[in-house]
Amino acid sequence: MKALVYHGPEDLRWEDIDDVRPGKDEVLIKIKAVGICGSDVHGFLGITGRRIPPMVMGHEFSGVIQEVGEGVATLRVGDRVAPYPVIFCGECEFCKQGKTHICLNKRSLGVLDCNGAMAEYICVPAKLIFKLADNVSYNAGSMIEPMAVAYRGVNTAGELNGKNVLIVGAGTIGLLVLVIVKMRNPAKVFVSDLSDSRLSVAKAMGADFVINPSKDNISDIIKAETGGLGADFAFEAVGATSTVQQAMASLKIGGTAVWIGNSARMVNINMQEIVTRELKVFGTFIYTFQEFGEVVDLLSSGKLNVEPMISLTAPMEKGVELFKQLAKDPGPLIKVILTD
Repeated sequence: MKALVYHGPEDLRWEDIDDVRPGKDEVLIKIKAVGICGSDVHGFLGITGRRIPPMVMGHEFSGVIQEVGEGVATLRVGDRVAPYPVIFCGECEFCKQGKTHICLNKRSLGVLDCNGAMAEYICVPAKLIFKLADNVSYNAGSMIEPMAVAYRGVNTAGELNGKNVLIVGAGTIGLLVLVIVKMRNPAKVFVSDLSDSRLSVAKAMGADFVINPSKDNISDIIKAETGGLGADFAFEAVGATSTVQQAMASLKIGGTAVWIGNSARMVNINMQEIVTRELKVFGTFIYTFQEFGEVVDLLSSGKLNVEPMISLTAPMEKGVELFKQLAKDPGPLIKVILTD
């Protein structure tokens, strides 16, 4: 079968690899759609250490079951599916608490040396499978994974009804945070990004105010719109010093920041500001198995519309050139999806 194989920094090849067959309690999935995550692009560039060549990336995906292995009784050939991309043990301390995303023995599809879905086929444990409703396209199904990232981040914040919210970063995760925040009846939602084209998408998706920090002062605008107080909540969806600082500086006294971005290993922040203004900071990492399923249900209900974020779809064999483009200059592209 064919796959996009990562051989090292900026060395991605569309080539033949060994066919895969389902083992006991596994299913074989024909990939129909797989999203290119920002972490995949960083992996392609070799700047994270979380892609060990040779390997196949891809953890945002959907497809159709082609074959079921021994012991699989609840799934059938032809089922349209979106798998939870974290292979968890179910037995460690965290799994027993439902925190499958931080399983002590986990393997994440498309990360480190665990092959993912940028291939014609993939085998995954049947216990990871969620079925897609007929009204959910394969492209939308591949967006469940980033939606779950955003969903957990918003859940971590707590009650948003009537609150003023800042979202820093209008990439895929930031825009999905916006969609989910808007479902929680906030007072005003501010979105910050350096890209005017991304901000225009955020505005179309319901942001009350969009701010380009290269042109305007985020903190001043938010204070002017909140009676001089600042934002109750700030979601940081980039993971860099400048954006973390923007998020923290825009909070009211006693405000809450949720850090979702995961780019830089280290950031510089004003610790005294956190202490003296009694700010709260939460880090949030991917999503649990249960949360992934809740997002599947939300998408099936029609309450989530992800189509505005899908900038481009292209056959998987075009992946090499698209990775190069995204690494060099993504321009107005937000979410790029590779298809069969």
